[in-house]
Amino acid sequence: MKVSRVQARVAGPAALVAVLAATGCSADAGSGSATNERPTIRWGVATEGITSMDPVRAVQPVDRTLSMMLFDGLVRYQPGNSTAPFEPGIAKEIPQAATQDGKQVWTIALRTGVKCPAGQKTPAYDLTSDDVVFSLKRASSPDTSTFASVFTAYDKVEAVDPGTVKVTMKHPVSPAAFLPTISNWQGGLVVCKKAAEAEGQDFGKHPVGPGPFKFESWTPGQNIKLLANDDYYLGKPLSAGWDIRFMADDTARQAALFGGDLDVAAPTATGDKGLEVIDSRQGFKVVEAPLFGTWYLLFNTKVGPTAKPEVRQALAYAVNRADYVASAGQRTAKPTLSVWGAQLPGGIPDSHVQEAGLAYDFDVAKARQMLAAAGYPNGFDVTVTAPSNATSFQILQAQMKEIGVNVKIKNVDVPTWQTAIMTGQEPLMLSLISYRPTPQIPFTDFFYGPSAVRGGKHPAQNFGGYDGADSLIEKASETSDSKEQAQLWQEINDKILQDAAAKPLYVSYQAYGAVCGFTMGGAEPTVAIPGNWQPSYKATIDSQAKDC
Repeated sequence: MKVSRVQARVAGPAALVAVLAATGCSADAGSGSATNERPTIRWGVATEGITSMDPVRAVQPVDRTLSMMLFDGLVRYQPGNSTAPFEPGIAKEIPQAATQDGKQVWTIALRTGVKCPAGQKTPAYDLTSDDVVFSLKRASSPDTSTFASVFTAYDKVEAVDPGTVKVTMKHPVSPAAFLPTISNWQGGLVVCKKAAEAEGQDFGKHPVGPGPFKFESWTPGQNIKLLANDDYYLGKPLSAGWDIRFMADDTARQAALFGGDLDVAAPTATGDKGLEVIDSRQGFKVVEAPLFGTWYLLFNTKVGPTAKPEVRQALAYAVNRADYVASAGQRTAKPTLSVWGAQLPGGIPDSHVQEAGLAYDFDVAKARQMLAAAGYPNGFDVTVTAPSNATSFQILQAQMKEIGVNVKIKNVDVPTWQTAIMTGQEPLMLSLISYRPTPQIPFTDFFYGPSAVRGGKHPAQNFGGYDGADSLIEKASETSDSKEQAQLWQEINDKILQDAAAKPLYVSYQAYGAVCGFTMGGAEPTVAIPGNWQPSYKATIDSQAKDC
């Protein structure tokens, strides 16, 4: 059958999960009972819960998806083209840099008519520069933000008047470095100050933002409900809201989709075979987002045997990328050699990595020889924490066994796993780095010493404590010359691989199942920005669509 493609980005811890056959009846799209009634879209996600809906604490992919539906940025990515110029969001135009008193300054004029909806403790009001200044200061503080390392070039953030914000930099930066910090992604998302102050530590449980949807309820372990924000500045959402259901069980989730209880569902763990089940089922379609992120084996560079680079290099040779690709499915996983590949903005092509001799192509004999030379001729024992049913960790366990490394797996739920990797003590981690607009952000978040979750000055997501490329990362952040910056990004990529801080495995192309009538608006280009749900206000269900 012909499968239509809808450009949507479903984020979930999923790349550890894809689609399983289950019995059920034909699609009964949407929960709206009449064709003139806006539907509530029912989405089944492959997780047991979330960490936080606060954008500066949103660490899981599904957390970030929710934050993009509840909040918005000063500038926005153009759906369908990750390298296209930003478009205005809450800012009425794209800001330009100027020099004032010898320092680089970005002046941001705000759009009028942007509303902060009512929260459980605060009334609705018009968003002003106070909200923006509060949001950027909050995002740049290590005390409140997971993404503070992205904002280290900020010197001051000030409200000039209710409709204008001024950001002064410590040193000049390029637009490619500055604009992502005020975008509709992670720390750039603007929150409503009054609600954030009123809720305090509970803001992640009762979020209020100027996005297309409003928070309604959260039942831990069951679901989160969002309502349409009909005052959204880009227009009234086409749906009445979203019912986002936590359904970690693959069989139950797909049965719910085929049985008419869901409109959209994260796929299950059978890779390509599972997608074929949906392809063949009348009334349903597979939707493939062109890009989602990159999966890695991350090594702890500070704790245990992996603190020695020679050990990390040996383990890297023992890892066969092909096994992970086969498990994830070749429709949604493509092997990659680069820390930040050419599929992503500013990325480094695999051909360069191969020519530089940094691919770590699978070679068990070489891995054994290097491990013995590093002082571990008989291997060693190591315990890793993994999300329950994470087949990728089982693959890692089997591969390490071939060189005498005994990997014991401690299976836990996703929130517990997130807590474990944030300790900085995990020796080996399989982790996704989802889409970022430039390599500077993942290099800073994941491979920069001050971003280390254990002992870092600005803790972010450097779970392994790597600090070998710090000087290069700092130099790249301080240049406003785009050619010099691109060269430095390549050098950072090479240094991370030389030190075996990580072994890139594959680029993930997310997929999910949906009823034929589901659309993100029908106007998206053929290429979608991964993980970016900014068009979600255009999403709806055509209850009359019975065939794809």
